[in-house]
Amino acid sequence: MTREEWLTQAVEELRPVFDDLHPLPQKIRVTCGFPSVRSTALKKRIGEHWSPKASEDQTHEILISPVLDDAVEVFAVLVHELGHAATDGDGHQGRFPGLMRSLHLEGKPTATVAGTKFREVFKDLIEGLGEYPHARLNVGNHKKQATRMLKASCPACGYTVRLTAKWSGLGLPICPVDHVQFI
Repeated sequence: MTREEWLTQAVEELRPVFDDLHPLPQKIRVTCGFPSVRSTALKKRIGEHWSPKASEDQTHEILISPVLDDAVEVFAVLVHELGHAATDGDGHQGRFPGLMRSLHLEGKPTATVAGTKFREVFKDLIEGLGEYPHARLNVGNHKKQATRMLKASCPACGYTVRLTAKWSGLGLPICPVDHVQFI
């Protein structure tokens, strides 16, 4: 089973739960991927819902961050994002906060978490899905590249130097051997 199959199955298992509160729309696509504003901080933007107005085929799009690999945590983020799909247009206000409380998610509407009651209520459903088939992506280990050096060389003799884009933008140097401008 792929991550997307696991997430899609979770959506289908959650439909009856949402039907009693705020029914889910039929067209929902869910995937594991970075939210629109890619964050390298481990706990920022771990899920995102896109309204069908943004989708060419009028589908609710849900992204679950690849920095998550715990099935309960992923499931809780999915429930939160499905809450946005069910209350499309409310953001974190209106019907949304009440729906989150009804689904046993704790915390501010902008940052809900799976508490004890959530884990209790959804334990069997999550266990039925099996392990989340994903290994956490450690974005905190990603080393940001330092200044990229550009290569400039003399077309006559091949004398080579490296310089930043800032300095190359001001003008390339002259070869000390042939007195020709570098390229």
